[in-house]
Amino acid sequence: MAKRTSLVAVMLVALLALVGVLEVKRQTISAQLTTITNVLEDYQSQGEEQNKQLAESIVDEVRKLIDIPADIEPTVATIIDIELLREKNPFYAKASNGDHLVVTPDRAILYSSVRGIIIDVAPVQLEPVAATEE
Repeated sequence: MAKRTSLVAVMLVALLALVGVLEVKRQTISAQLTTITNVLEDYQSQGEEQNKQLAESIVDEVRKLIDIPADIEPTVATIIDIELLREKNPFYAKASNGDHLVVTPDRAILYSSVRGIIIDVAPVQLEPVAATEE
């Protein structure tokens, strides 16, 4: 019986030591995650401002070439995988990586800032999302 009691005591101490080690590791990982999250948030906030400035610059350039009303704030995207876009839509046939898609409520404009030209324009028809029946 004494052997059994001492074995239980040793197992209990070992279990407590294991829980302590795991808690220290959890706290370390939690601190690292917090640090990484803060760095990522800082990076994203800086990137958002740079992206906003780039988008405004692109829209200003496009407005010199085609009439976009001043009260419209177009959405701007930079093309990064032209091959994938070409597979899905022939509208992108003449575009290249680095070109920009400028979308207004009534048209999509492909613009090359490198060449300073509008590559193509297509009408956009936004359809309201149908309510789902339950």
